[in-house]
Amino acid sequence: MSELLLIGAAIGVVALVVWLRRRRGTVDPGNDRLTRACSGDQVQAQRLEDLEHSQSPEPLSRQEARARALERLIDDRST
Repeated sequence: MSELLLIGAAIGVVALVVWLRRRRGTVDPGNDRLTRACSGDQVQAQRLEDLEHSQSPEPLSRQEARARALERLIDDRST
């Protein structure tokens, strides 16, 4: 019975850590929507993010820049 409690506690801790990392946006950068849209090419995804930072008149967070880059990539591919 105590082994089940330990296993349950370990699973709970892992789930909490994963949830907290996702909430803060610090999940593996190779597993976000922009990188997946770039077929896993992290360098291309970073270039697109940097482009959004340079073109924006106001400062952007990393998440905002990546979201805008993803929108632009989707728009470019649909035309």
